[in-house]
Amino acid sequence: MKFLEYTPLDRINDFLSELNLGERTIKGRLEAYSCKHTGTDKKLSLSLENEILDYLGKSSDTDSSSPVEFLLSRSSRKTLIYLVLTLYHMYPDYDFS
Repeated sequence: MKFLEYTPLDRINDFLSELNLGERTIKGRLEAYSCKHTGTDKKLSLSLENEILDYLGKSSDTDSSSPVEFLLSRSSRKTLIYLVLTLYHMYPDYDFS
């Protein structure tokens, strides 16, 4: 993942930087990142994919309402992997394994 400088977000960020809602204040920010995997991200992505597939292969959970069933879909696994990669970039001092 790579941070993208995307100037149209500046106006939204100005609005979100200190949104006063009476008793509450929202301090927010939007950032844009590419979803193309770089070197380290490729390795981690493959590792996570293999780990998920190994887990699914060993899982004896046959309950149809199980959250494990969500991971059977490749697109769902990719979404989870993107989330983990994003967390790694946002919090590099934390180990999400």
